[in-house]
Amino acid sequence: MSTSQSKSRFVRWILTALCCGWMGVRVFGQIVSFEGTSFPEIEGWVRSSFCTPVRSLQGGWLVEELEPKECFAPPSGDRDTYRLPLDEYDGVESFFAEWRVEADGNRTEITWGAPSAFALGSFGPVRYTFFIARDQAKLNRDNLLPIVFVDLAPDLPHTHRLELYADELYIWFIDGRIVDSGIPEGAFPSNSPRINFQSQSAFLPCTVKWDYVRYGTIPFDGSGDFDSDGDHDLRDFYFLHECILGVDRPIMRGGVDPGCLWADVNPDGVIDLIDFAEFQIAFTGSE
Repeated sequence: MSTSQSKSRFVRWILTALCCGWMGVRVFGQIVSFEGTSFPEIEGWVRSSFCTPVRSLQGGWLVEELEPKECFAPPSGDRDTYRLPLDEYDGVESFFAEWRVEADGNRTEITWGAPSAFALGSFGPVRYTFFIARDQAKLNRDNLLPIVFVDLAPDLPHTHRLELYADELYIWFIDGRIVDSGIPEGAFPSNSPRINFQSQSAFLPCTVKWDYVRYGTIPFDGSGDFDSDGDHDLRDFYFLHECILGVDRPIMRGGVDPGCLWADVNPDGVIDLIDFAEFQIAFTGSE
């Protein structure tokens, strides 16, 4: 297929994507993406559940309905956990994890690891564990370090992003804004790293909705190459499309959402159709 034919097909595909959306993204390049269009274990996650959590796929979301039950005395109610090893990322200089979740559970459940949790851990000294409820999020890095609590606007999904730069810096963003940062205890990923996300009921029923879980090496600013695989293809466009339309991303003041810096191709501090035009020029037509 010629370059002109590839670009022509690309334009036709874009018109379809803008109208209808993208139905699935999997594993590629240096990014792993669970987009809620199939159950996580289909995508390679290892699932472990306790009691009888009820789950479904609804409009690109993994929806978990959980209750405290008689399987075991509270606070051990329904629980659904997914995990993956991160061995292929061991020793990378930069790493990010981003997840979008809505949990209607009360903040009192956080004490018991509910209603939702997201964790990066290893056999080394470094770990990051987030607990997210209806109106509050908690970060616990180590039992000897201060615990960070952040209030959330209730009854809304929120986008969480953790950026890690070896042993020099960690940054926690919520909806594109920094809520905590500092010098980590050591580099991550390292020492058999792994990733987990979990939904759980302790004493109260709850519903947890996972829109997506993404992680990998941080793309270079302005590269237009989200998955860092050296080309510009339909997989990259999925995320460019999201950044241009502002899908589930806040309008930033004085800068681009950190999850979209790679998409500011020109760069001028705005993700718009100029970036799309630059991306189209670089488009390879491959997948």
